[in-house]
Amino acid sequence: MHALFIEVNANESHVEAAREYLPAKAVPMARNAGAKAGYWLAPKAGRGLSVMVFDSEEGAKQAAGNFEIGKPPGPDAPDVTVKTIEVREVLASLE
Repeated sequence: MHALFIEVNANESHVEAAREYLPAKAVPMARNAGAKAGYWLAPKAGRGLSVMVFDSEEGAKQAAGNFEIGKPPGPDAPDVTVKTIEVREVLASLE
C-alpha cells in the first residue's frame, strides 16, 4: 500500500466550507482515483492535511498527478492552495 499525503495552505476559517466541500467533492474524486481510504484533517496553524491510501505506488502517483503546488486542490476548493504533495509507502495500518 502507498499513501498520497497532501498539505494545503488553509486556516481555521475554512473549516465550515471544508465540511461541505470535502464530502461532496474531494471524497468522490479520491474514490474515483482509486483510493481505498482517505482522511482530511481540520486545518491548524495555517495548514490542512489529507492522506489517501491506495493499493499500489502507481495508483498513488497517478492520483498525485491531479494536484499542483500553488494551485487549489480541486474545482471550487474553498480558498486553499496545495503546499506539499508526497507519495509514501504505508509501513503499517490499523483496520
